[in-house]
Amino acid sequence: MWAVALVALFAFRLLFGLSNEFFFEDETQIFLMGLRYHATGAWPYFGADVVWTKSEIPGALQPLLVGVPLNIVPAPESPYVLLNLVSMAALAAFAWYVTVRIPSAPKWLVWGWLMTLPWTLWYSAHIINPSYVLAAALVFFIGFFEAVPVFRRGKISVPIAFVLMGAAISWIMQIHMSWPLLLPYAALAWCSTWRTGARPVAANTIGFICGLLLFGSLLIPTLIAFGASAGSGGTMRNIRPHVVSPWIAVTTLARFFSFASLEIARFIAPDGGKRLILLVRHVWLAPIAAVAWVAGVWQPIWMLREWLRRRSVYAEWAPIRWLVAGTIGLVYASYSFVLEPPQAHAFYVVAPIAFMFAAYCWTFIDTPSWRRVAAVLLIVNIAFHAGMAWVQAPEKSVYRHREVVAAAIRLKEPEMFGHRRPFAVDGGPALLQDPSRPYDNRHDVQFVDVRRTMPYGVALWTFTLRNTNDRVAYREVLYQTTYRDGNGRLLDQRYDYLKDVFQPGDVRAVEVNDGFVRVPFASATIEVLGAEALVPIPPAHVTSR
Repeated sequence: MWAVALVALFAFRLLFGLSNEFFFEDETQIFLMGLRYHATGAWPYFGADVVWTKSEIPGALQPLLVGVPLNIVPAPESPYVLLNLVSMAALAAFAWYVTVRIPSAPKWLVWGWLMTLPWTLWYSAHIINPSYVLAAALVFFIGFFEAVPVFRRGKISVPIAFVLMGAAISWIMQIHMSWPLLLPYAALAWCSTWRTGARPVAANTIGFICGLLLFGSLLIPTLIAFGASAGSGGTMRNIRPHVVSPWIAVTTLARFFSFASLEIARFIAPDGGKRLILLVRHVWLAPIAAVAWVAGVWQPIWMLREWLRRRSVYAEWAPIRWLVAGTIGLVYASYSFVLEPPQAHAFYVVAPIAFMFAAYCWTFIDTPSWRRVAAVLLIVNIAFHAGMAWVQAPEKSVYRHREVVAAAIRLKEPEMFGHRRPFAVDGGPALLQDPSRPYDNRHDVQFVDVRRTMPYGVALWTFTLRNTNDRVAYREVLYQTTYRDGNGRLLDQRYDYLKDVFQPGDVRAVEVNDGFVRVPFASATIEVLGAEALVPIPPAHVTSR
């Protein structure tokens, strides 16, 4: 039964990941790194982009995690399979470790909860760089808990715990800019073993260094080729000391507890207008979403209340409480040194602490009645995410235009799928540079038969998009909406992209949800500002829509 359950969970997570956003810029850029490695065989020196400062994370790991699966099985799905194997293995290890620490916790709840939490589904199952953070973070904190005496359960040796921490840091170092948040935990673990003697401390240090080298070796070619300064990818530009409002500490605490909760609002859609229209059009999903949303609001409040408890049957309860407090303080302090505004995914690397803390909170209410409530919420959560997968797959996933991605992989032609950002080092051409394919990316794409409606105060634009160029495909069509009063005065102006691919001569009905428009306006327009030109796929691969 456990084997069947694990296979079912893996299939669910994989299918959910495949249903998720694919043609958005961030997902596209991560996939392009691996696609370029697959197409050219050129060693990838840099990973994900840091858009705020137009810098790049050094190291080859991120492109290899996408490109190597494409070399093994040249299909769009292969990187998803590897990602889900890695992330589910780490989640399984952490679920096992939670039940070791808290034997009374029902295994079905711990495993089902960790595998299907909104944060572990949306950020460990589909291709975007934070998805590759979770597995290493889980491994790191298993090592941390086993290295610190007050938390230790003796399931792995202390030197191996330091190997896990070092390996996790060198992994995340090439994936996401949040890796410095792990250094204080590693330092705390090292200092906590100081009294054990010189030989154990030396063994722990050697273990940590060996772990760092396990994946850190992939950074060495970058440093050799570009030097220490240029080899940093410009990431030092992200350090900008400044004063942060104390209110950020409060929002950080709420976001931290939400990692272990059924927080769904942020994942349904990026703004209220889009969420409203989605639920109105799929009204069957609304009751399920409402239950999950209420639970997601209640859970952080409940966790805050439990955080104030001083007594527990577990001796490590007080240290766990202090660990949570220290984590919030650390994250809050870190924002004083970086340019990026406070966002939850920026400190997703410490989510395993929230998972562990939530498991200890469970021990205060673990009764047959609460287990039934938990079972219902687990079913509701799975049903909600299954519904979201069903809704979003046709509109957002790789299957919206799988033929484009498959042709780019098979023909080893990344320019059929997209271009790297202009500031990407050694990322290939940022624009289509084929003189045999002239194009005007502002006028080739046209919006005709434009109409606008305002259901529930949401601006919905519908029109026919025409790609008038017969030799160039387009994606990332940038449009602008403008709202004016009766005197022609500008009231509001917005910009966004059509996350889609349009082949030569394509004629397509398109709808744009521009969100709530709060100001009364007399006139409104929508116009094309530009688009990314691509090599078209061969006619044999084009699927009529």
